[in-house]
Amino acid sequence: MAFIAEPIDRYLQSLKYYIFIIAIFISVPSWAQETEYTATGEYQGKNIYVQNPLSPDKVNFCTSSVYLNEKLIITSPKTSAYEINLSHLDRGGAVFIKIVHKQGCKPKIINPQVIRGKNKFQFLNVSADAISVYWTTVGEQHNGKFYLEHYLYRKWMKEAEVAGKGSFESNQYSLKPDLHTGDNKYRIIYEQPDGKVFFSRVFEYFNDAEPVSFFPTKVVDKITLSKSTNYSVVDSYGNKVAVGKGKEITLNNLKAGLYFLYIDNREEKFVKK
Repeated sequence: MAFIAEPIDRYLQSLKYYIFIIAIFISVPSWAQETEYTATGEYQGKNIYVQNPLSPDKVNFCTSSVYLNEKLIITSPKTSAYEINLSHLDRGGAVFIKIVHKQGCKPKIINPQVIRGKNKFQFLNVSADAISVYWTTVGEQHNGKFYLEHYLYRKWMKEAEVAGKGSFESNQYSLKPDLHTGDNKYRIIYEQPDGKVFFSRVFEYFNDAEPVSFFPTKVVDKITLSKSTNYSVVDSYGNKVAVGKGKEITLNNLKAGLYFLYIDNREEKFVKK
C-alpha cells in the first residue's frame, strides 16, 4: 500500500504548512497593524508639533511614518514628540499631513490651530510624463469639475473633463495625455459648483518622439501622415474645412488653392491642385 501512503504523506505535509501560515497570520497582534491620521490646512508661518505615545507593546512608538503633501518626510520617530517642518512652504500654501501609525494608539497634533485657514481649495502638485498627467488636491467641494487644458497653436485648448471626487482631504487624479512632439504645456482648471475657478501652475513634458511628417505638398486627392494624429485643415480665409484624427486626410472635394495643415502643434502649407 506504499503507493497510497506516499500521496497521503505529501497531503499531510502541505496541510501542516498551511496551518503554520494561518497560525502566523492569526498571531500578529492588532497593534502591529497600521492606520492613518490626517490633517489639512494652509501654512501660516509656524511648524506642527506631534505628541507620539508608545504603541500597545510599550516598546515601540506609535508613529510609523509621516507624509507632507504626499511626500515621505519622517520614518519611525523614536521620541515621544516630534516636529513637522513646514518652513519650506509658501505662506498660504496647502498643507496635507498624513501620519501612518499603529492601531491601539494615536499620535496627536499639539497645535492644529497654526494651519487652520480659510479651508480653500488648492492644488498640492501637478506633473506629466509619457504615460499620464497627474494632480493632487485638497479642499474640494462636492460636484466640482476639472478641465485638463493643453497649450496648442498658441492658445489653451480643453483636452479632457473629469468629475471631482469631492473630498476635502487629499484626492488624486490621472489622465492619459495626447502628446505632440517637443515641449507639451498643460494646466488644470478646477471649477466649484458656485462657479469659482482655480488654475494650477503650468507644467511641462518634453516628448522626444519623431515629428509627424506629411506628403505631398501639392495635393490631388489626399494627404498621408507618417502616423495617426489629430489634424485640422484651414483655407486661406481661416475657415476649417477638415478636422479629425488619422493617417490619411481625404481632400478630393476641396477647390484648388492654398491651404494650411495643423498637425503636431505646428502649421504647414500645401497647395490643392
